[in-house]
Formats: sequence, C-alpha cells, structure tokens
Amino acid sequence: MANMQGLVERLERAVSRLESLSAESHRPPGNCGEVNGVIAGVAPSVEAFDKLMDSMVAEFLKNSRILAGDVETHAEMVHSAFQAQRAFLLMASQYQQPHENDVAALLKPISEKIQEIQTFRERNRGSNMFNHLSAVSESIPALGWIAVVMGRVPTISINKTEGCHIYLSEDALDCEIVSAKSSEMNILIPQDGDYREFPIPEQFKTAWDGSKLITEPAEIMA
Repeated sequence: MANMQGLVERLERAVSRLESLSAESHRPPGNCGEVNGVIAGVAPSVEAFDKLMDSMVAEFLKNSRILAGDVETHAEMVHSAFQAQRAFLLMASQYQQPHENDVAALLKPISEKIQEIQTFRERNRGSNMFNHLSAVSESIPALGWIAVVMGRVPTISINKTEGCHIYLSEDALDCEIVSAKSSEMNILIPQDGDYREFPIPEQFKTAWDGSKLITEPAEIMA
C-alpha cells in the first residue's frame, strides 16, 4: 500500500512538473528529459504519444491560442490532460502492472483533468463558443480509456467502452482480445521500433450455415 501511495505521489509530481515546463515554454512536453526521476521518451508507447503531442495536439493548441478567450483557456486544460496521460504512460513503461484495485488511484490525475474540462464547459454555457467547448468536453473522456500491457497476458477484455487504445509489448502479442458493446477500439503493435495502430472491427456479418450461425467481421472493417 505504501509503495502504491508513493507511485501516485510520484505521478502527481511528474504531471505538475510537465505543466510547469509547458507554462515556461508554451510547447507540448515532447522529450522533457528527466521528470522526478522518470526519464522521458524511453518506451515506444511514450514516443508514439509524443508524436501525437507534437502534431495534432500542438496544432490544436496553436489554433486555440489564435481564437483566444474561452477556447484558449479550455485548450490549455486539454493540454494539461494530455500531459497527465503522458506521465501515466511513462510510469506504466517503467513499473510492473499494478493490482486492478490500484489502477483507479493511478488514473486519478487524468480523471481530475477530464472533470476540470467538463466543469469549465458547464460554467460557460453563455459563451459564444459553447458548441466548441461542448465538442471538446464530450470527446475528452477518451483519455480515460487506456491500457498498457508490458508483460505477458492471456486475455484482454473490452466491455462497454467507447474509445480505447491498448499498447501491447512484444511478449503480449499472442494474447486474445475479447470485446463486447464497444466502439473505437485500437490495438497498437510494436513494429520496427515504433507502434502501428490496428482498429478492432465493429461491423460484422452473420449467416446461417444450415446448423448454426456464423459471425465474422464485415469485409469493409476487416
């Protein structure tokens, strides 16, 4: 329990440090060197996330700062949420998988950032950019769905989930992924020192073969 509390505190310090670095330089975290004893950019999953930060997230921040006002304020909150996500990925790449009951505590910094973004929208319903704030607030919960498998695991279950990214290690490539009532599921496979993203099919076709129903992914999604 003490070890888990130490991990949570270290993760929170890492998030605060990343926010401080961003405030000083007005740029995505990228390769931030060492943050509270955690060395950035080591795992392929973190490197892949940095590419996202340096491209689409950076472009989003740039355009939001041009619009200024509520949009810029909201965008900075989104940036902070992505930094919390990066800190979690970095921590996950350097420690063994925690007990299932401890995962919620480790995800707390991300959850708090998501709540802050949604609260800002609710408090600014009179804003001329309310539709924009709503679009961001309704999509940001996707950050809460993340799994990083560093060792071997026989099965991964995805249930009632909208939007998730699962990073597999080389040792976990033979696992089975079972999904139900879920959408926007992506599996990231390590290839040539980077991660390649594969979507899990969401459309299926079912046919009667004379004795039973046969279901398989529709060709458009295969």
